[in-house]
Amino acid sequence: MSLNRACSKGDLASVKKIVNDGADINAIDSRGRTALFEAAWGGYNDIVKFLLDNGANANLADSTGYTPVMRAAEEGHDSVVATLVQKGADVNVHGKVRGTTALMLAAEHGHCKTIEKLIDAGAKVNAIDHYEETALARAYRTNQTKAAELIESKGGRGKPERNTFQYADKEPPRPLAKAAAPQWTAAPGDGVFDDDDVAGAGIPDEGFDEEE
Repeated sequence: MSLNRACSKGDLASVKKIVNDGADINAIDSRGRTALFEAAWGGYNDIVKFLLDNGANANLADSTGYTPVMRAAEEGHDSVVATLVQKGADVNVHGKVRGTTALMLAAEHGHCKTIEKLIDAGAKVNAIDHYEETALARAYRTNQTKAAELIESKGGRGKPERNTFQYADKEPPRPLAKAAAPQWTAAPGDGVFDDDDVAGAGIPDEGFDEEE
């Protein structure tokens, strides 16, 4: 069994044996994922702690630019998020394709405890992605009312003007259709990307994998 596989299964005993036998703790698989990435995604905090204590890099991203803390935030694994933050995880990394942050992922899935931990750890509340959405906009777009209220109470802005753009299919505005997109109120300078950073219209979110 590979180290990544043991981590994805939550098998701490096997993880310890494989590491103690000399496995490269920061090795990546064909999708750019490390053992820590798999453990964080699965919510296995005991394995996450073990890996970090044995030299795992908390900020190694997969091929889409997602880091372990981003996957943990997406799943609402707030204890894992806390562990990663304590070990130096950067909570303001943007994914490659859409410019997603850990806070945006927690917001669109309604993980309020995770949102609080990320903001307490220094997550930029009003950062925007390539589609000019903030964490607050994502919370509203996915009908995560409690998450939206929490983010607003922390100074979040960027509520979409639905009277100018209807999210009929709950998809974000595309970069090549910015003229039809709503006006945002994100803080100037927070995560703003140049046009060259936008990967193009109609592309999927980071982390899309047909095998998952």
